[in-house]
Amino acid sequence: MKATKIIATLGPASESVEIIQELISEGVNIFRFNTKHNDQTWHEEMIARVQRVANELEKPIGIMLDLQGPEMRLETKNEQDVLLTQNQEINIYRDFKNKNAKLALPFKEAFTLLTQGDRILVDDAYVELEVISLGRDYLTVRAVDPAIIRHKKGVNIPKKRLNLPALTQNDLGYLKMAQKNKVDFVALSFVRDVEDILILKKEMAKQKIDADVVVKIENDIALQNIESLIEAADVVMVARGDLGVEVPIEELAYWQTTIIKLCRQKNKPVITATQMLESMIHNPYPTRAEATDIANAIIGGTDAIMLSGETATGKYPVRVVKVMKKIAEFNETKLEKLPIDKNINDRTNLFAKLALTVAKEEKIPTDKFVVFTQTGATARALSSLRPNIPIIAVTENKKTIERLTVSYAVKAVKIKFPKGTIRHPEYAIRQLTEMGELKEGENIILVHGINWQTPGSTNTLSVLTV
Repeated sequence: MKATKIIATLGPASESVEIIQELISEGVNIFRFNTKHNDQTWHEEMIARVQRVANELEKPIGIMLDLQGPEMRLETKNEQDVLLTQNQEINIYRDFKNKNAKLALPFKEAFTLLTQGDRILVDDAYVELEVISLGRDYLTVRAVDPAIIRHKKGVNIPKKRLNLPALTQNDLGYLKMAQKNKVDFVALSFVRDVEDILILKKEMAKQKIDADVVVKIENDIALQNIESLIEAADVVMVARGDLGVEVPIEELAYWQTTIIKLCRQKNKPVITATQMLESMIHNPYPTRAEATDIANAIIGGTDAIMLSGETATGKYPVRVVKVMKKIAEFNETKLEKLPIDKNINDRTNLFAKLALTVAKEEKIPTDKFVVFTQTGATARALSSLRPNIPIIAVTENKKTIERLTVSYAVKAVKIKFPKGTIRHPEYAIRQLTEMGELKEGENIILVHGINWQTPGSTNTLSVLTV
């Protein structure tokens, strides 16, 4: 079983029923819906399509709705490209009321925060502009290198905090759709501090949305608050696209490794995203650097790896998943994941550590862990230790099954438990064997609570032979 989870972004290249079927068969665990692209009707139809295909294939598949968030975009007059030579100066206005305006940045606050010498990065930093001077309703910038500025490309202003809302009106509209379509994960873009997360969670509670919040780390301000953000998140995404623009490029690998380590210490699933197989948008084979990047993310201990344009608009959406799966499967078993030191301060973490210790020190090899779980917490605690042993999470809760699609090495299955105290696990073991999840003769370590329906009550560890 592939332990590292794969997230694929759905788009025009992958929206057909046939391609979705192939992607699931090849190992996609979660489909991401990026609200920056397409309209709400398309997203709603495609979410329903993925859920229908997953049900037909009897595969647990997670649905992630990625909110656009408060993103700044630079506009060009009449949507025409603006070509700049090196060191050419040009004015950026708030709008196009001035007859000479070729560029507009419709964010009033940006003009009050910017000062001479500040950098404005456009289009994932392919365009770098330096602020030369500021006027009453415009600012003058210099192109550091020759550049082409295209309409509505994203803008980053490193080291500056803009008081933009955590949720836009567009995001609020998509949240209504999230409740209706029962998505499993809601990703929040450009998170700055815990307050942004609380605003989203409050809105989700108001709309009765039962989903995990994915906190995207993609700016310098988030890094300053990284520990509190991880504590408040349900899942964390290292969004290397914007993060690699906001911080010096030489720091990116350090922050990726640091964030993964902190997430594992807190039992928070972590996703590594952006440009993992970027060249395969156009080419049938990856670069050696891309293959190494995926392997290093796995060695570092990521739960999941994500594809964006590769599956949304690329020429080879199925092939790219096959490549990612092959790289993951090989490196999971051949390379030791980076260890972590974790404070064992509660029963859940204690029993996860005990289970792994028994598996490593027993003379009889362990084939699988079996965890009875209501919320998924014990399975995630064991997953954070990155064992090279499959974890079967057993639950009655369909939402728990779908939320565990992001957790390393975890396969969640649904069975019906008898009510009351669990004194003997044979009932569940028999069901798992009949389902093909366990095989006769396998050695398993079983982790559960006496009363399985009480979250946080894990207190029993058994070594069994099926």
